This record gives sequence, structure tokens and C-alpha cells, in this order.
Amino acid sequence: MTFFAIGWAAAGFGADAASLVLTVEGIPLAVLVLAGGVLADRIGIRRTMAACDAAMVLLMVAFAFGAIGGAELWLLVGVGALSGTIQALRRPAEGVFPRLFGTEHLDRRMALVGSAHQVARAAGPAVGGFLIGHGGLPLTAGLDAATFALVLVALLAIRPPHEPTPDPDHGSVWHSLTDGARTAVRTPGVVPVLVAITGLAATVLPLVMLALPLAGRERGWTAAQTGLVSGAWVAGGLVVTLAVARWGAPRAPVAVAGPALAAGGVLLLAVRTEIWAGILAIGLVGVGTTMLTTYLFPAYVARTPPEMLARFSSLTQLAQTGPVLLATPLLGVAAGVDVRLALAVIAALLLATVPAAVRVARLPQPGDLAGISG
Repeated sequence: MTFFAIGWAAAGFGADAASLVLTVEGIPLAVLVLAGGVLADRIGIRRTMAACDAAMVLLMVAFAFGAIGGAELWLLVGVGALSGTIQALRRPAEGVFPRLFGTEHLDRRMALVGSAHQVARAAGPAVGGFLIGHGGLPLTAGLDAATFALVLVALLAIRPPHEPTPDPDHGSVWHSLTDGARTAVRTPGVVPVLVAITGLAATVLPLVMLALPLAGRERGWTAAQTGLVSGAWVAGGLVVTLAVARWGAPRAPVAVAGPALAAGGVLLLAVRTEIWAGILAIGLVGVGTTMLTTYLFPAYVARTPPEMLARFSSLTQLAQTGPVLLATPLLGVAAGVDVRLALAVIAALLLATVPAAVRVARLPQPGDLAGISG
């Protein structure tokens, strides 16, 4: 909700200002996420998350007071840069936190967390818009500080049964990074997992953030109609994550078919211009991509060495954020020529992830790895 509120406030300064605020928040996620993995492995996964949440409490409280009477652009840029930095340091630990409770039913546990994220993505902008209208940025930031404080209290109270011992004396940061990267390359299945994640990130996020709004404007859809179509991505993913949380990850052939199903949705969006077709198409993208990720991520996390949990997680985080920075402007050029060309490129890139997904499917399911020490 705060992400939406900051974007809305920045839009009041113009399109360039809004783009600047979004960019300064996204850059640290790509630049510092590997350092976040080293930090969490050195001082502890739960400690890293708690420290970052404490920092966010302070940042949001300061933002709430600073925004009283209106927020200047420099304040929005500063909050975006600092929050992006804190997120970059926290995300590697957050990504593997479910593993600290064991590998049995890890797919269901991670899907439950993913479902909560999907609900937040769907509800956050609506709640943020309501708060902006009734209390402005101070109210939004103040409530955000309260939620971070609640999470901090929960983290301090929880004692995960399989939390690895921190390793603070492990040489330089560079040595820790290279050690983790070498181990990841040698671990069977890790490289195709990262390739598949990169392919999904380079296509799906630019599709939703760039190609879909451009297609909506070209077809004469209203902002509300385009937002409805965009929300189908979250809804499709939520259906799958809830199913996985109840019954477990899909079987390998079903998971591997996910990118092909998503590519079919993109092609449907390219050839049909009706609203119902857009909703169905983007819904298929959400279903197809989540079919693969709910199989892929638990298998990856379950195979991670306990002493390198956060560093392995940081690689997947980088694979999700880095490609977006590169793919978005390139797809923007294609969309400038013809939106359907950009959609065709996205569909082709989704299909290109299938070979990597096939290799990932050879990994054992997390349930088969229950005997691995947490």
C-alpha cells in the first residue's frame, strides 16, 4: 500500500518524477541483493530480517512525520532509495525463512507464503488509495511502520527449529560471494533453475508493467479496465498457490507445461482485443508461471546447503530483478514499433524457458528430500 501511495504522490510531480522514484527503489534490489545473502549467512537469517524490519519501522516513522503538510520530491526519492536498500538486504533471508522449519511439506509452506504475497499485491493498491484519500502519506506511512513493528515482534518471538548457526568469520565479502557462486554452479540443477527464473522475470514483469498498459491504451481500454486485466495475473497465480498450499506442488510434467501455457496466454492477448480475452490471457499467464515457480523454488531451497541458504537465495533474487532492468527498455523499443511485436517476443522468450524447466523437473520433489538436515 505504501508503494502505491509513494508512486501516486510522485506522479503528481510528473511522469519523469514517478519514473525516477520507481527506479531508485529498483536499482538497490539488483545491486545489493547478493550482499544481503552474505549478510544473512554471517549474522543469521532471522536476525537479518529483524534488523531490516527495525530499520523500516524507523524509516516509515520518519517518513510519516516528514510528509506532514506534503512530501517534496526529494523526500520520496530518499524513501524509495532507502526502502529499496533495506529490501535488498532482507529478501535473501526472507526467501529461505520457510526452510528453517524443515524440508517436509516445504512446497506447501512456501506456497502459503506466496499466497499471502499475492493477496497483498492485490489488496495493497486499493488500501493505499483509500488511505491516501482519507489521511494522506502520514497515515499510510504510520500504518506501515506499525505493520513492520508487528512482524519484528513475531520474528523476535519465533525460534525456528532448523536455523543454521551464523558464520561471521568467513573471510571477505567477495570471498563469501565467490564461494557461494562456485558451490551453486557445482550443485546439480541450480543453473537451470536460475535460467528458468531469469526467463520468467525478463518476460512476465515487463508484460504486466509495460506491454499490457500500452496494449490497453492502443485498444481504447479505460484505466479501470486495464487494471482489471492486470489483476487477472495475481488472481491466476493465487489460485495455483492456494491449491499447492493444500495439496502440494504440481507434478513435473504439469510444472514444465506452465511456461507454454503462459506463452499461449500472451499470444491470445496479441490476437484478441476484447476485455474478456485480456482477462483470460493474463489469467493464463499467472496460472502458467506459478505452476512452474511453485515446483521450482521449493526444490531449489531444499537442495541448498544449510550454511549457504541466504547466498543461494540471493542468486534467485538477482535472477528476478536484474533481467527486468535490461528487458524492460528493450521490450519498450519493440512495443514502440508494434505492441503485438513485443507480445510475440515475450511469448517466444517464455517458450525458451521450457528446456531449462525440463532439466529442473529432474530434481527430486521437496518431499523426497525430507531427510536432508534443515
